[in-house]
Amino acid sequence: MSTVPAQAHKSGFLAKTLGTLASDPPWAAKSFLAAGATTVAGFGAWLSDMMSPALARGGASFLGGFLLGWAFRKTVKLALIIAASLLLLIAILKTTGWIHLDWTLIQADATRTLDWARGKAQGFKEVLTGYLPAAGAAGAGAIFGFRKK
Repeated sequence: MSTVPAQAHKSGFLAKTLGTLASDPPWAAKSFLAAGATTVAGFGAWLSDMMSPALARGGASFLGGFLLGWAFRKTVKLALIIAASLLLLIAILKTTGWIHLDWTLIQADATRTLDWARGKAQGFKEVLTGYLPAAGAAGAGAIFGFRKK
């Protein structure tokens, strides 16, 4: 039998979960370091008139995409933890009879919110593709950042 109080176990779980979200920084990934070195080398070569800034732009776009993918992965994890906690709380309150839910109204609100989020995501995508000079490198960086490799 464990002698650890239940409250200490729960706070340990929360601390471990939040610690997991804060750990594993993007700059520890090999591809991030390689893209950073490429960006610095490309920038140096451009400043010394050895070549065009294309290498620096490609590396910087990869870094930007990588950071966006990494941040998206962390955001999704945190959102899933919060959503699961809220669903558990709602289930407990509904089971005990403390709340009554109108599912038709909830479904209408959820549909409206998802439509709004889709529109905002499309606008965000257009802004990113306009600001990142090498969309292919940024896309690859986002994939690598989401997977953190």
